[in-house]
Amino acid sequence: MSYRFSFKTYRLPLKTPLRTAHGWWAEREGFLVRLEDESGRVGFGEIAPIPWFGTETLSEVEEICRKFSDRVSDEILDNTPERMGCVRFALGQAREQRAENTISNRLPVAALLPAGRDALRVFPEKRDAGYLAFKWKVGVGAADDELGVLDDLLAEMPAYAKLRLDANGAWNRREAGRWLARCADRPIEFVEQPVAPTEEDTLMGLAHDYPVTLALDESVVRLAEARRWQGLGWPGVFVIKPALAGPMPEVCDWILQTKADVVFSSAIESALGRAVVLRAALTQSLTQRALGFGVGGIFGDRQWDGPLIGPLADGSCIDLNPGEALWNALN
Repeated sequence: MSYRFSFKTYRLPLKTPLRTAHGWWAEREGFLVRLEDESGRVGFGEIAPIPWFGTETLSEVEEICRKFSDRVSDEILDNTPERMGCVRFALGQAREQRAENTISNRLPVAALLPAGRDALRVFPEKRDAGYLAFKWKVGVGAADDELGVLDDLLAEMPAYAKLRLDANGAWNRREAGRWLARCADRPIEFVEQPVAPTEEDTLMGLAHDYPVTLALDESVVRLAEARRWQGLGWPGVFVIKPALAGPMPEVCDWILQTKADVVFSSAIESALGRAVVLRAALTQSLTQRALGFGVGGIFGDRQWDGPLIGPLADGSCIDLNPGEALWNALN
């Protein structure tokens, strides 16, 4: 089948910049793609790369989109290089049938806490709102200060709640060992990406040396990398950002076939990219872990944020067809 192809760029400031171990993240840049098939059916997809996370760059995305020209075929789209996971995700989204699945499932959502001591200020509001899981960015400030905040957070944590720590690969082996020793026998759901993705032996060693569950994130940007780690016998969790990993059907098939222990996480995509991920999570038995989509109104714009997600995600948090409105908003 052939399609008319077009794309547009977007640049959106974040309502509140995010502080991570990689620095401050203040705006989101990406692309929307539009495919129209021979019968006139139109589909939209979102390309939301994070170059510092290990995806393709913005310039690489623009280059391949320009190479597609204004008419493409399934064969051309299917030959998009596997390393272009964000592009492949968007093309898969744009080509999928737009059947509106009936959504009856509900899944918990993890609230994102700000880095540093600000976490203590925000936590009571999120706890009282009914969140069951919380994610806190660490490896940003001095270890002694952050470990003190950890103790304070856990002191306020209800018995039913779970805390996730995300280091974004900021620690070395010694720092990671100190944190994992502190977390042992405490209500930590998992520690995410304790050391850099290049430290593969260290990651595997930490996973076997400490009783704390570890999770891979930057190490598994693309689905091929998750498959490789699974083949190596990774004993922990896979934090998958589908908007970066590749076509959503391929991600779903891998999880269903291998029973991978997965957390779906936001790549700070718009309502368009988010819709396909949440639809899959809520209509298939892919995970029982809290979704990593508790980022709130990240853009401060209802059109781009879509329906706000609270402590529980269900069909009400998905705008099933936001593509045309967002596409037109870029005119």
